Amino acid sequence: MTASTSASVSPERARRASFPDTLIRWGAFPAGLAVAALAALALHHRWMPAMAVQMAAMVAAVLLVVIAERRLPFRAAWRVAPSAERRVDITSMAVLMLLADPLSKMTLLPLVASLAATAAAAIAEAGGRPLGLGLFPAALPLPLQLLLAAAVAELGQYGTHRAAHGVRWMWAMHGFHHNPARVNWLNGFRVNPLNLLWHQLAGLGLLVALGAPEPVIQMLIAFGTVVAVFQHANADLRLDGWNRLLSTADLHRWHHAAGHAQGQCNFGAVLMLWDHVFGTYRRHDAAPAVVGVAGFEPKAAGYLAGLREAARMAWR
Repeated sequence: MTASTSASVSPERARRASFPDTLIRWGAFPAGLAVAALAALALHHRWMPAMAVQMAAMVAAVLLVVIAERRLPFRAAWRVAPSAERRVDITSMAVLMLLADPLSKMTLLPLVASLAATAAAAIAEAGGRPLGLGLFPAALPLPLQLLLAAAVAELGQYGTHRAAHGVRWMWAMHGFHHNPARVNWLNGFRVNPLNLLWHQLAGLGLLVALGAPEPVIQMLIAFGTVVAVFQHANADLRLDGWNRLLSTADLHRWHHAAGHAQGQCNFGAVLMLWDHVFGTYRRHDAAPAVVGVAGFEPKAAGYLAGLREAARMAWR
């Protein structure tokens, strides 16, 4: 669905674009996808440890987005955030990178795999059809495995993301991500750790339980990381065509719209497949006038204070 709105604000284009700006506007996102493809190749051939590949892909994507934001800001006002807000974003990024994400991938996902394997073995011994690790069609060609795995993971994450906008206790946790009144690459990492855990379990955990091969999962992580960084870019990029398939910045800004009804769209983490299927895909000609959540708590200053306030809202 394509629409425009009187509340929209067009990107700032104060001067005629130079050749470097045009190159960035049209080429930054494809360059990010090329980084993801290179990361997938490195993972497939095991050129580097998976963690090193994931980190390299994320750093490369961040560098591309930072350059684009500096050269072609979508909204100049979004480049300047209060120091307290930046501290929260940086702290959240550190917690996710150093604690929550490793904890999920090194403990919870292996636990899911172990439980699924145990269940599959028990059912197989009983003469039934194997479940858990026996369900994913790992004999398919790798490209088909990647497409299937992406669709399956996105379904789980779409469901939990949409629920997080309707179930009170989930929204209290997820709203921490929506709180800023701007969208840029840094506050894309503002995520409640519990939100991250259920998001990963709903997507990657589902794939692990079905028995998807580890290289397939690692490739999806690399691709998803790059798309997520670009998804929050405060950059005036041309995303025509890509925004039919992927969760691009122009779509995601509407997901962050301050009006509750306006934000009930574009729930896909990476793909827009399930938004198309369930009728929540929205593509507008411009951007929302205001992003964030009017009146939403936590408004407390500081990362820990914000999480505590979100927890109180969840169990109130």
